[in-house]
Amino acid sequence: MFGSFYLGSCLELSGVKELVERLFENAQVIDSGNSFTISTDGFTLSVKEGGPRVLFANEDYGANLKFDFYIDIIVSHTNWAHELIVFLGRLMKSVSGDCLLELNDKPILLRKDNHVIVDDNKLSGENQFPFYGLDLDFEKGNLE
Repeated sequence: MFGSFYLGSCLELSGVKELVERLFENAQVIDSGNSFTISTDGFTLSVKEGGPRVLFANEDYGANLKFDFYIDIIVSHTNWAHELIVFLGRLMKSVSGDCLLELNDKPILLRKDNHVIVDDNKLSGENQFPFYGLDLDFEKGNLE
């Protein structure tokens, strides 16, 4: 399983890296100049600025996005969804700007103009996605 989290921010890549390092206190970060990668038990994030995927997401959602967090999910880790959403909630609290989360190319979270909409209807599975872990106000909606 894979995902992408797109973040709009006035930060530069180095500032995003510092913020992510602070949020994952003891995780190993691999820096490759124009991107960085960080691994946890439940997923690996590869973060870069810009690119065609960010441009398409901006056009599709009328958002102002700048960074692409590619998420390689370790589905054998049973708590990956909760860990991911808690991290994203902490990140979203630390940075203003538009955000979009897609899992397997399906949009499930959009923050635009400080309004958060979540939609897990397109995800297969019997359980609802643990959006409560965001620790943010949100409303359920339909993201196309």
